[in-house]
Amino acid sequence: MTVDYSLFRRRVCAPDDLAGLKFDVLISAYNESERVNKLWTSVQADVRIWINHEEYGFDDNELPSAHHIHSGLVGEGEIQFWSDLFSSSVLSEVSRDVRLAIDITGLMRPHVLALPLALALHRFSNACALYSDPSGYSGGSGAVFSKGPVLRVSAVNGFEGIHDTSTENRDVLILGAGYDDELITAVAESKRAAEQIVLVGLPSLQPHMYQESLLRLHRASESINNYSRRDHIYAPASDPFTTAGVISEHITHLRSINSDLNVYLSPVGPKTQVLGISWYYLCEAVNTSTSVIFPYAESYERETSKGIGRTRIFDLEIDLFRIDDYL
Repeated sequence: MTVDYSLFRRRVCAPDDLAGLKFDVLISAYNESERVNKLWTSVQADVRIWINHEEYGFDDNELPSAHHIHSGLVGEGEIQFWSDLFSSSVLSEVSRDVRLAIDITGLMRPHVLALPLALALHRFSNACALYSDPSGYSGGSGAVFSKGPVLRVSAVNGFEGIHDTSTENRDVLILGAGYDDELITAVAESKRAAEQIVLVGLPSLQPHMYQESLLRLHRASESINNYSRRDHIYAPASDPFTTAGVISEHITHLRSINSDLNVYLSPVGPKTQVLGISWYYLCEAVNTSTSVIFPYAESYERETSKGIGRTRIFDLEIDLFRIDDYL
């Protein structure tokens, strides 16, 4: 299936213009970032739902009380998480043609990945994903994101491929890299025998972030096979649809050389690139020898960024997916 990813709609909104955005439902993950809370208080919405990710470690008395809060369960799969939310009393009677916006800025990456699939499974016709750029990260190139050990590296629910593990086949890992070198290391070491290709966000969300992310990537370089060869591919850190196109083109090229290739995608970089990897997978890679794997960390910092830049709005045209492949 050939997909022209340039046709998908995206637009940007300045911080002062957020009040002009109006939706029926707004969903966002609660944390202490200015960019998350600025969008929440500025955007107009009739129904507002906070997501409480256990990885942020909020106690009940620390959570906001003015709006509905949906908390995940320990060990719950991402698709089940979204299914429980979309089936909850606050959303079960909402029309599937509702103007729905999900701010992915504070979401855990596997939940961003699973979001388009969950929307399709619950028959939403379309939705908007919002993402607000930071002005920078606290600590610059030394910013801390995940905390505690990586508990496991495993396929994300709903994104498990059909792989041939015979010795004649070759594995390729495409690793969407960002600042979190510990997550990069965990993924790279989980696929030691694979050819490893790093997806880098360029242009970056802010000019200084490209160099900072390379410094963090270098910390993980000993775990990345043949890192000195610089097997990198590049896609804008701000655009999921361009990311999907870059990945599609590269995997098509790799499979033209070896059609029996096992491909593993791991999105540990910007949330927008995570969404792009999901978009590629759902458009082109369902029921193929392609999987998305992720390093699940024990916890995450509640606040990692400084300030708020532009908010990016991506129209998710759910009807495109071959949803019957999942039923």
